[in-house]
Amino acid sequence: MSKYGNIALWVIQIMAALLFLLQGGQKLLGMPEVAENFARWGYPDFMPYLIGIFEILGAIGLLIPRMAGLAAVGLIIIMIGALYTHVTHGEFGMAPIPLIVIVLLGLVVYNRNPLRMFGSAAETTL
Repeated sequence: MSKYGNIALWVIQIMAALLFLLQGGQKLLGMPEVAENFARWGYPDFMPYLIGIFEILGAIGLLIPRMAGLAAVGLIIIMIGALYTHVTHGEFGMAPIPLIVIVLLGLVVYNRNPLRMFGSAAETTL
């Protein structure tokens, strides 16, 4: 990867980390609007806290080079859940947000191979 490509990828990772820190923080702080949304969608009371913990852990992982790819995979799973929730509840105006985040995290996964953390043997089996 070129120097500029690497810089662009770091910008994506930092911006995504900030997004997930903010969103996860809102969930962990139990903000009323967040709790109301999760209740409206039919999720149990603990779900915002669980998702918030995973979002904050994922945000931290995006900033650790060896963990960035794996963190991005986990966050993509969360964003697929968000996309599913918005679409199944008729919130089509909100659907592009998780979709864009999925694409950007996909770039992180592609360029920061999550199998790299397991050593070179895992890379050669691909």
